[in-house]
Amino acid sequence: MAYAILLDTRFCTGCNTCFYKCVQENRLHEVAANGNTRTLVYINDTGMYHHRCMHCLEPTCVANCPKQALTKTEYGPVLWDAELCVKCQTCVEQCPFHIPMYDEVQKKIIKCSMCAHRNFAGDKKAQPACVEVCPTGALSFGERDAMISEAKKIAAEAKLNIYGLEENGGTSLLILTKEDPTKVGYPQVEKSGSGGGSNPLAIGGAIVGAAAVIGGAYVGLKKYGERKNEIEKNNKA
Repeated sequence: MAYAILLDTRFCTGCNTCFYKCVQENRLHEVAANGNTRTLVYINDTGMYHHRCMHCLEPTCVANCPKQALTKTEYGPVLWDAELCVKCQTCVEQCPFHIPMYDEVQKKIIKCSMCAHRNFAGDKKAQPACVEVCPTGALSFGERDAMISEAKKIAAEAKLNIYGLEENGGTSLLILTKEDPTKVGYPQVEKSGSGGGSNPLAIGGAIVGAAAVIGGAYVGLKKYGERKNEIEKNNKA
């Protein structure tokens, strides 16, 4: 049974509670101090971008890893094996979403595991830490087919875009946006999955690296108050 995360950005305030919980849950304090994260919310003038692994159905990182240090599980997550990894950073270069990051100090690849250690494949009540703590309910988790149905229903009713449904062959992270996803930071990725080819992240027409995205994310946190007020105003309306 495959699982997926559904993110409805209309309810995200950019508080980055998901980021803080992820750091705590996975003991990533030193990694975060080095500027590397598994998840982080970037707020810009045109919208909101969540930098986190898409857990593709046909992962380019898995197809290109020379040591099979990355694997796609039947239940959803794309996982990294530190014992097999030779730190070649091929996954960093080849990911069409430009998600994996390499921590030079810790000498490890940094990417979301969808909290696979919580064993949600065997525990119906288990869910990723970020989903568990999201204060506005912007994140939800469940069987992928159910998440797809829910995403399509919400998108049709609220006239939203669904990102991740077909990108790179489909993903286990589905994102609902009011704005054009590519205008707020999500890369324009081919619909069908491919086993190779470098495709760096493009934001606003400019090609940037993950470090630049993360740096911008910290700057974007100053917009948190504005975003929170907007959400509260819409809820009251």
